[in-house]
Amino acid sequence: MIIRGFSLVELLIAMLLGLLLLGFTVQIFASLTASSRQSQQLAQLQQNGQLALNLLHNELQNTGFWGGISLNDVSVASVDMAPPAPDCVEDDIDSGSFPAAGATFTSLYAKLAAPGRQLNCLTSLAPDSEILQLKRAIGLAVSRDELRPNRFYIVPHWQQSRLISQDSASLAADSVFYPYQHLVFYIQNQRVDGQTIPVLMRKRLVRSVSGAARIATDSVIDGVERLHFEFGIDANLDGRLNYMLPTALMSNEHWQQQSGRIVSIRFYVLLRSTVPDPRYVNQQTYQMGASRFEAPDDHYRRLLLAGSVYFNNANF
Repeated sequence: MIIRGFSLVELLIAMLLGLLLLGFTVQIFASLTASSRQSQQLAQLQQNGQLALNLLHNELQNTGFWGGISLNDVSVASVDMAPPAPDCVEDDIDSGSFPAAGATFTSLYAKLAAPGRQLNCLTSLAPDSEILQLKRAIGLAVSRDELRPNRFYIVPHWQQSRLISQDSASLAADSVFYPYQHLVFYIQNQRVDGQTIPVLMRKRLVRSVSGAARIATDSVIDGVERLHFEFGIDANLDGRLNYMLPTALMSNEHWQQQSGRIVSIRFYVLLRSTVPDPRYVNQQTYQMGASRFEAPDDHYRRLLLAGSVYFNNANF
């Protein structure tokens, strides 16, 4: 019995076929991996984008609401507590979290992010983005028994309104209490797992366990790379929008409602994937109203979303 092995040519052909098969398998696996990465990143962008839109819409919809009194009435309200230190405040146009004698109380304000300390409470901001500050009463009144120890409240009154806490003295049982909020939204770059990620941040006025006012900091949504705002101005006070202005063109007179009334805001949110995809190169231009962002040929997918809010209950 003669046992015959494979010839050298047969072995080489078998090895070649095996290598081709392995190459096809690796290529298919890489393609599936890339497709899976793309699907995951697009899903993450859509999810984070919807969260950002919902958050901004919910926070902005009560802008200008003060429980039936005007912003002028709020600016002279009595305050039962000391302001937080440090407070988020723009000294030339705003008194900070609470009204102060001789200072302007501004309920809505935005500005372009710049190097250095901003609003006395922000540092290391993402360049070329924007900051949004808002103060308002939440449109759901509570009774005295429902006051919470970690919040501040406004008590509207035709003679003089008050900003109070749960521990304030002389709280009439029949008073109307509206939760009061002071919020600042901004973007900051953070290091996460070796990656630099833009994060939507929030500063908010809270009451500490000891009863003092303080400014808390929250990381809200990863991957928010840019914010841009444009404001609708009612120039002749007839309740209708006359023109829109981006943040960069808003003046102190606009913020203080001296050059018409702010009746709406349109916001743009540009999101970026948190992890780069080496197989993808982004060369797109994203138009955010009057602002434009050109992707720097990097490996990040992006998604641009926009929303708007009309201040139906505004009482600036």
